[in-house]
Amino acid sequence: MQTDVPHSGSKSANLQELCVVVLGASGDLALQRILPALYTLWSLGTVPARLTIVGVALTRLTQDEYRQLALNAILAKGEPGFAADPGLSPADFVGRLHFLTGDLQDSTVYRQLKSSYLGRSRQNALFYFACSPQLFGIAAEKLAQNGLAGMDSQAQGFRRLMIEKPFGTNLQAARELNSLLHRYYHEADLFRVDHYLGKDAVQNLIYFRFTNTIFEPLWNRKYIDRIEIVLAENEGIGRRGSYYDQAGAARDMLQNHLLQLFCLSAIERPANLSAAALREEKVKLLRSSRIPQHSRELPAFVRGQYGTAGLPGIADGRAYRQEMLVHPQSTTETYVALKLYVDNWRWQGVPFILRSGKALSQRYGEISIHFRQCPIDFPGAARGANRLILRIQPEEGVSMRFNTRAPGGAEREQEELVGTLRDSASAAPGPYERLLADALHGDNTLFIRFDETEEAWRLIDPMLSSWDQPGFCALQEYTSGSRGPDISCLYRNHPAWQQNSVIA
Repeated sequence: MQTDVPHSGSKSANLQELCVVVLGASGDLALQRILPALYTLWSLGTVPARLTIVGVALTRLTQDEYRQLALNAILAKGEPGFAADPGLSPADFVGRLHFLTGDLQDSTVYRQLKSSYLGRSRQNALFYFACSPQLFGIAAEKLAQNGLAGMDSQAQGFRRLMIEKPFGTNLQAARELNSLLHRYYHEADLFRVDHYLGKDAVQNLIYFRFTNTIFEPLWNRKYIDRIEIVLAENEGIGRRGSYYDQAGAARDMLQNHLLQLFCLSAIERPANLSAAALREEKVKLLRSSRIPQHSRELPAFVRGQYGTAGLPGIADGRAYRQEMLVHPQSTTETYVALKLYVDNWRWQGVPFILRSGKALSQRYGEISIHFRQCPIDFPGAARGANRLILRIQPEEGVSMRFNTRAPGGAEREQEELVGTLRDSASAAPGPYERLLADALHGDNTLFIRFDETEEAWRLIDPMLSSWDQPGFCALQEYTSGSRGPDISCLYRNHPAWQQNSVIA
């Protein structure tokens, strides 16, 4: 499989005319994320004035009905908190929307797309796969076979695919999907989406690590005791039961979002910040990573499922198995935590604890770097390790916790230095705006390369397979609105366990 080959973007850098085709256009992703993001880009002048958007879905809607759904979704988002052309209204934007009712498994809809909207070879086109993951391969193949995209499409403008997560359900499925895509498309025309990579705070991880010389000398096993990465959500699964009950927390959050944060926290400094250099370092890191052997005495992972409500308003008072479209005896995990090690010079012996869950007490995302304890005891003072916290959401920022002497005595107290707290979503375009703009300009820096997806699946596949063994990793029920199941077992055989300083 090729990673750096000529692609359709080289045929035409002309962005005078653009057609965006959204597959799965009646779903929440399209209506709540993609169309509002396209409106923002259009109002900023980032996309061409000659813009056509075509939504395709099984849902039976008239064009006017679809435009009204889109308008309602855009208006619900409110005006962007950054400069946009006030003369370009949402009503004007939705006038550019067209809708096709059709089955993505049927060639008829692709022929209609070509005859009605994409018949000119010089047109640029972006196909956004917001459909069911089971249809990714089918839709990609149908687009190529009907001459809409791909190496043999004869298009003189670019024809690019943006493919949402999850990319496959395991290593074999990811390899099969990659193989199918490479049969018809150049890798440079494939943009595998992880919207966390579009967040300002996530991109700032690279700048924080590699442009601040005070931290780089400390970023290794000599000074760091462990690193914890958490993405906690205080809501249940909502209306996503049909998807979520097949995916679970591991496939929905761990294999993509958490592992991306892990990569950016732990990679070696790339030679430069080009897409090729950054992606190569992430792949190297994943190849060096492993989940330790799991046992009852030394667990490597924990999984849980939220049960009855503990706080008002959490998951609307429902247990997971009571959610819409969830099997009443479901064993799908809504919480997952695991321990990773990296077998290289920088990180040997340093555990990375990754965890994510639904229906927890609060929504937040952060990366906590726990430094080693001070080796010297001071009389009358309890030692506390320094901690650097990189906050991802809901606010972006950095805090540093350090020890000081309490006023008037010898007791220790811990101070916190906080900086760069901001709600980046209100100050700049959001992740979907950024990713769409990058895909339109052929910049794949913030997208996932094919071997990166496969290495991520290679890492967690054995864990997922082991869950099919009775009693191997029992599903723990936790009260919705709580902090989730007890994961202190992941710290056994580690100094934090003996120091009784584990952060649950």
